[in-house]
Amino acid sequence: MKQSIYMTWAKRHAGARYNLANSGILGCEAGDISVTSEDFALNGPNHDGYAPLNEAIAAKYGTAADAVVTAQGTSMANFLAMATIIERGDEVLIEQPTYEPLLAAARYLGAQIKRFGRRFEDGYRVNPDEVLGLVTSRTKLIVLTSPHNPSAVAVDEPTLRKIGACAAERGIGILVDEAYRDVLDPLPTPSANLGPQFMTTSSLTKSHGLSGLRCGWVLCEPRLAERMRRLNDLFGAVGAMPSEHLSVTAFRQIELLEKRTRDILDPNIALVHNFLESHRDVLDCVVPLRSMMVFPRLRHESDSQALHDRLRQADTSIVPGVFFEEPRHFRLGFAVKTEDVATGLEHLSVALRTAGHRAA
Repeated sequence: MKQSIYMTWAKRHAGARYNLANSGILGCEAGDISVTSEDFALNGPNHDGYAPLNEAIAAKYGTAADAVVTAQGTSMANFLAMATIIERGDEVLIEQPTYEPLLAAARYLGAQIKRFGRRFEDGYRVNPDEVLGLVTSRTKLIVLTSPHNPSAVAVDEPTLRKIGACAAERGIGILVDEAYRDVLDPLPTPSANLGPQFMTTSSLTKSHGLSGLRCGWVLCEPRLAERMRRLNDLFGAVGAMPSEHLSVTAFRQIELLEKRTRDILDPNIALVHNFLESHRDVLDCVVPLRSMMVFPRLRHESDSQALHDRLRQADTSIVPGVFFEEPRHFRLGFAVKTEDVATGLEHLSVALRTAGHRAA
């Protein structure tokens, strides 16, 4: 069956009262941004993207409006970028572990997939020499997430530039999913601004809490952007005008949304860091200074599925590591209400003890 096994699981099984499987910031409520009747439009000129939205995205990320291609969320943006670049049989290099829908999309498009490591032992950093050692004459695309999904470790700019220099020489594209970039401090340069070989994808979902608008985008070289728009005529043709008009309103208030994200995350980051420190007898973890998720490894169990099942009895959810090809790990999200994170962590502590291991 052609599907994303993770996305199917997330839709059907991830939800819980204490949702530590959540992969984005707590969804906005009506009062979190100011909306008037003038912010609604049922129809309008958006044949190749709504111009005010393209301009707002371009202004936010320091690029030109004709370098912006809008799409329904980051997932569709990733698929559109891949589908524009890849022909059946082309070679694609993808990090391991990675966000499973990226693998599913490349497989659907008939790519020959090769993997490069983002290893726990290396702090989930990308080794540019390993990546470049996999490049052949058939390589068409290199795929990264930064910050990494699931570990939340960002790729540093020197690494991106080293990979980018080789890619430019060989005519290889680099797709960087930056859905979590906007929670970082300081903010790195958007990868699309490092050279025409780079494509960046993101949305208003993960870092801004506006999943319902389905406002995603690709940033890339303008001629490639035009190719993506023409390919998108086969998929979506035009976006939903009410959503695109409201997305412009969101960009006008982007600083307010980013403050809301900080206000939610800051106390939760402290809670999770303290929890991980106090549970080092049962968990190992690479802990980024700033993130909305981590990817702990069980010290005494080989598969996190049993931990997940114990937690479900307390109406608490995590993401089993099998969805990231690392069964011993689990993804722990903490971008929800602080009281829910605190209770969820209490349940996690009990579940870890239930396995018969000492917990601090």
